[in-house]
Amino acid sequence: MNGVLRELVARGGGLGTRTPAERVVPEWILQRACGNGELVRVLPEVFVAAHLLGDSCPSRPAFSRLDPALRCRAAYAWPKGVAR
Repeated sequence: MNGVLRELVARGGGLGTRTPAERVVPEWILQRACGNGELVRVLPEVFVAAHLLGDSCPSRPAFSRLDPALRCRAAYAWPKGVAR
């Protein structure tokens, strides 16, 4: 993953949103990270580092495989567009 994008996601505790990401890297960098499996889109405009997904049942939606605290943060980040 691009170093700048990695730092942004790390600062967000493994969570990032499209708007802040596109302020610091081109859109294709975000698309590449998702395509490479390094980031996973869990909600519209909300991405999580792939290693934070639970592996218990890979066929389940990504959002439901997050731990409860991260799931809550992702849900709050979606309408605000900011990972907190």
